[in-house]
Amino acid sequence: MIIRNESQKDRLLKLLSRMYAVRYVYLIFLSVVVYYLLFSYAPMFNPVTGGIFMAFKHFRLNTPFSQMEWVGLQWFNVMWSKPDFWQSLRNTFIISIGRLIVEFPMPIILAIVLNEVRRSSTKRVFQTIFTFPNFLSWIIVVSVLKDLLQINGLVNGILRELGNEPVNFLANQSMIANLSMVFLSNIWKSAGWGAIIYMASISGIDPQLYEAAIVDGANRWHNIIHITWPSIRPTAVVLLILSCGSILNAGFDQIFNLRNSVNKDTIEILDTYIYQYGFTGSMNQAFSVATGLFRSVINFTLLLLANKFARLLGSEGLF
Repeated sequence: MIIRNESQKDRLLKLLSRMYAVRYVYLIFLSVVVYYLLFSYAPMFNPVTGGIFMAFKHFRLNTPFSQMEWVGLQWFNVMWSKPDFWQSLRNTFIISIGRLIVEFPMPIILAIVLNEVRRSSTKRVFQTIFTFPNFLSWIIVVSVLKDLLQINGLVNGILRELGNEPVNFLANQSMIANLSMVFLSNIWKSAGWGAIIYMASISGIDPQLYEAAIVDGANRWHNIIHITWPSIRPTAVVLLILSCGSILNAGFDQIFNLRNSVNKDTIEILDTYIYQYGFTGSMNQAFSVATGLFRSVINFTLLLLANKFARLLGSEGLF
């Protein structure tokens, strides 16, 4: 770096001084950087397995990567010509946008509601209840869900007692019914865990703001609208930007365990589509890598656009 004048040198020294003052924070953050470098970026350029360059090779099982022929954009053209790819892409967008509309506000609402609980013991009990499902794997959650929603399950048993016909919730071709099951199960599982971040932001609000508002005649609703929400809005904006940056990652674990031959057309997403071609059937690793690379490029583009849009609206954005 070329330092042109004294003012630039002073700014650099001040920056280094501030970094040294919080050096332990950077030391903790270093472990995160090393993790992503080793397990996320290094595999992309692995000379043995090919990494992302596998998308431009003719994959042959038991053939070293260096001996595979270069085929350019062949696998991308194959991907774009497949009707099931466009169907899974459509489903991915529908599910991801639905998650932003339906699921994203739930942790915010839950955090605000829990913040309004005055007794700390009661608040801790509710926090534990809402957070516990996050520690259950989707295999367990879907197994319980299947026991409840199957033809002879608890829900259909109640419907029979009420004089209604049983409904096959798990083998349903209705997109609305399948999406409702996807959204509600994910809200139950992850809303409590997501609320922790917002509750941490709420805990940093100066209590004197609430006291001054009460003196001025504000009620709880006014406090939420004019104090709590503005204080956690920057956190919500950052998480929303990150969610937009992973909009084509619609939740592999959940969809993989929920999908079957009947509802596959309505909830098949790119994650399960890539898995299907990469590890089952033809096991075309090059085609799967090409699809994954396409997904990553779109996600990165949406991340930049979401961050730019947030800054245009007056928010600080992510970067």
